[in-house]
Amino acid sequence: MNYVTMRQLIKRRHVAIALTIFLGALPLVEGKASAQNECAANFQVTGDPRNGASYVTYITIPHIDIHSALGQVEKIAIDSNLVPDAENYEGDEGTLTISRKGKSGFLHESKGFPMMIKANKTNDRLIMAVQLNQGQTSTAENMQGFMCTILTHVTMDSAGAAAAAAAHAQTHSDEITNITATELAQKLTRRAWGLAFKPDDLQNEYMGRVYRIDGKVLVTMTPGEALARAQSIQNGHNSFDISYDTSKVKTGLLGHQAFSQLGNVTCHTDPKQMPRFMALRNGDYATLIGKVVQVTATRNAADIILDCSFEK
Repeated sequence: MNYVTMRQLIKRRHVAIALTIFLGALPLVEGKASAQNECAANFQVTGDPRNGASYVTYITIPHIDIHSALGQVEKIAIDSNLVPDAENYEGDEGTLTISRKGKSGFLHESKGFPMMIKANKTNDRLIMAVQLNQGQTSTAENMQGFMCTILTHVTMDSAGAAAAAAAHAQTHSDEITNITATELAQKLTRRAWGLAFKPDDLQNEYMGRVYRIDGKVLVTMTPGEALARAQSIQNGHNSFDISYDTSKVKTGLLGHQAFSQLGNVTCHTDPKQMPRFMALRNGDYATLIGKVVQVTATRNAADIILDCSFEK
């Protein structure tokens, strides 16, 4: 009859636990290797490198959660000193633009470049596209490694969900903020003063954020401006700029009314909704969903431009 000592039992238990951990980790290792292989197989380069080549690839993530996937990419971007914009969702598809910031050196200035991430629930794909600017070059091997490293770090597990939640808590990029046009202009003006005229800090704070803006629109044009808009539309440009009225009347010490100086809130109109924007008259109320695409700080205020559309 064999007798097993306590020490042998403990040793066997440790071996069993180690083996369980090892075997449990195998699917993760194999899954990541499979994703790397798929990413490399789908990698494509197009365009003349002298003009700035385009790169695209994708991986398949079963049962993809598009919000989690884009949030994880956003977290990777933040940790890599890249700049994420807001996330956009339409049906089963979500998109996120991230960019590598340009740098100003003593002898030269390097440009940044945009990267588009798309998550599609219909086919469980996570797609990444990179467009270099003219004069920017990269080897296919380096770009493939860069892009596949980002894509294959996205997982549909608790760690991935936590990373996405951390990114969203930091950037609020998945949120739509309700605000009036005047309130937005006031906040921008206060931030411009508070940041001591550091336009880069102001841009990083607001770029890509999404707002549901309410207020009166300004549709005042000189005859020359009206003619220019009409000619632009005739030439096939089906979008134009429209501004909100951000003036705020205040009463001075002597009882006289004056308008406080605030920045401008301007919308690039959605081409698909051209007739609805054309129907707006001066002073009409409009509630628009707008994504910030440009912020310009001045000495006394800050101007903001958004890509806008009617929500319904």
